[in-house]
Amino acid sequence: MQTAINFLKGLAEIRNPVLDVLVQLVTRLGEELIIFGVICVFYWCVDKGVAYRLGFTFFASGLAVQGLKVTCTVERPWVIDPSFQIVESAREAATGYSFPSGHTQSATALYGTAAFITKKTALKVVFVLIALGVGFSRMYLGVHTYFDVGASLAITFAIAALICIFYDKLVNEKTDIYVAIALAALSVFVAVYSYALASVGHCAWEQMDGCFKTGGAGLGFALGYYLERRYVRFNPRSCSLLMQIAKLAVGVAGALFFKSVTKLFLPDTVIFDFIRYFMTIFWVAYLYPLIFTWLLNNLKKSPS
Repeated sequence: MQTAINFLKGLAEIRNPVLDVLVQLVTRLGEELIIFGVICVFYWCVDKGVAYRLGFTFFASGLAVQGLKVTCTVERPWVIDPSFQIVESAREAATGYSFPSGHTQSATALYGTAAFITKKTALKVVFVLIALGVGFSRMYLGVHTYFDVGASLAITFAIAALICIFYDKLVNEKTDIYVAIALAALSVFVAVYSYALASVGHCAWEQMDGCFKTGGAGLGFALGYYLERRYVRFNPRSCSLLMQIAKLAVGVAGALFFKSVTKLFLPDTVIFDFIRYFMTIFWVAYLYPLIFTWLLNNLKKSPS
């Protein structure tokens, strides 16, 4: 571990104010808000198949990474070596345990999946470089070691590859229920598992909120995925461009309400974090497509 910290100290020697800002911009490409946004755009307006691949990769790899965090309980580099200084502006977003890297997982889920989906070699290279760039940014900022970044890259690329390769066998009428049950069970397990570890003192209580957020989101996606495919069959391209823009704006407003506004009046506990993230993704995957489809069908039936 000291070798990894020494590597970070070497990176720290090349820091400067301009580079710090640029690297912070790169690291933002791995924030969950961007991944949620891209999934919403594709799911509601472009191509549900792409959104499914992104969603399954993002939530499955997120559950794996969060489970490893509370299992391994590796502290952040500046906690392991108090003499090490990070880029201070990166501290606020560096929550939870260090291993594996959450930002790298999010970025790899999005850009790694995109690399597998696109048929253009140049784009594949660009997407892979972005994922690697986010991983490097976490080390430059001093919030993760190469162990943290490397593990996230390996886990998430592997999951993205498996989902993209076996997508047709996973997403069909015969297997939908089993896929949904598997993801839902894994989501609940990770939340309960983290709670059990905290209860016996293996991990800190304040460090397990990521497991509950990811567990709630994964459960929302699993349930929403199954219900939408079985009962709604939402068509993302069923309306005009202007209606698409309005649809996206209203849908995002609803997602932000569940994710952020409800935080103002719900108790600040991991249970309510689970519920908040569950409702956010359930809105995205099922409730909003259901409401929009119902409204669209009624508009078509109404006399002109």
